[in-house]
Amino acid sequence: MNLDLKRTKALSLPLSVVLVVVLATVAYVAGTVLARRWATPSLALRAETPSPQPETLSGASTEAIDTSQPVEGALDTEGADAWTFPAQAGQDATLEMWFHPGSGSSIDAELLVRLTAPNGSTVAEQQGSIFLPPYLFQSSLPASGTYLVLVTPVSGAPGRYSLRLTLSDGREAGSAPGTDPSPTPAAETSTSSDSPRFEWPSARRSISGWTFHDPANPGHIGLDIAAETWDPIVASADGEVVFAEWGGGYGNLVILEHAGGWSSYYAHLTEIAVNVGQQVRQGETLGGAGTTGYSTGPHLHFELRDRGRPVDPHVHLP
Repeated sequence: MNLDLKRTKALSLPLSVVLVVVLATVAYVAGTVLARRWATPSLALRAETPSPQPETLSGASTEAIDTSQPVEGALDTEGADAWTFPAQAGQDATLEMWFHPGSGSSIDAELLVRLTAPNGSTVAEQQGSIFLPPYLFQSSLPASGTYLVLVTPVSGAPGRYSLRLTLSDGREAGSAPGTDPSPTPAAETSTSSDSPRFEWPSARRSISGWTFHDPANPGHIGLDIAAETWDPIVASADGEVVFAEWGGGYGNLVILEHAGGWSSYYAHLTEIAVNVGQQVRQGETLGGAGTTGYSTGPHLHFELRDRGRPVDPHVHLP
């Protein structure tokens, strides 16, 4: 009797193992089938779902660009701004951008500007920052229709910015092949009647690096004036100090406001010698030259702005 019981138990153990294996296999196959159904949408569903476009992904509402004056926007750490403008095939388009670091922009923020054709294809794009803002020039637009300009934060909060569009009729007849047909905005070539009389902010007057919209760096919006560390940097005109602290890529930065909506920027200083709210006279020391911020050697980065828009300092200096 005991022998028969032992034999029965010996036979029942392999049968139990086989049963467990069979049940596990069935469960695995069923689970795989269900998983495939859930993970893979039907062909009909995929056919009905369009590919997302950049403007759809951004969730941004579009506004028209007024070519007669700059438009203004503001970017947080997320989202995007979308601007549209009509253009004709063959026209040249220049997109200038500048920021207001004393008015809420995060100095170290970066962003991307993308120009999109009427058919949705990307015509040009450029990443920039407060210190080196995006500057797009596109010759001979490929088609007539409505173009989209998408402005997207990459890091930080860019804050308030200005954007200006210039459209021209393209390369003038008779211009030599390979020459740059980019237009020169009027504000860069003439002096406003209410412009202060600016003087050089340093005893040195040679350019040590990039100039305004330098061909090697079109986004550069000032002059890099040669300097030695601790050279005195002075006010280019009478004004009020509205910014005097660390400015991210600008390093130690002083911003003066002048009459008629003008302002001047003095960057990369070793030390700042003025305070916000202080009234200064032309020629008064603002600090010492240096190489703070995004700089590879001692120099002064100097900007002039007319109602916020950067203009070529060379035009307004004696």
